[in-house]
Amino acid sequence: MRIRDAKPEELAPKARKVRTLSPRQIAIQKRDQAIDKALNEIAVGPMSGMKKIELESGEKLATIRAAVARRLKAHPAEINMAVRDGGIFLSRTAISGGRRGRPRKSA
Repeated sequence: MRIRDAKPEELAPKARKVRTLSPRQIAIQKRDQAIDKALNEIAVGPMSGMKKIELESGEKLATIRAAVARRLKAHPAEINMAVRDGGIFLSRTAISGGRRGRPRKSA
């Protein structure tokens, strides 16, 4: 055992090392930034404005749809999303062409 005089600087929290991001994390950040940019453009644009997100090669519709839905939850503006013809449409107004079909006849 060894006893010595201590300095107050020894109790201060040490700086953490900056952790590098993996290529997957970098891709997710870039995708989220692009989605946020599109959402902000829709939010400040006219009510009739609409954007379409088209997929690039190697992207899956389900992955992009989930990312857009996640970013929509965090966005303060009320924006509607619809998936049609392999693309994702975003608008501040209601997007027509849903799967409603005919209204049911009441008995």
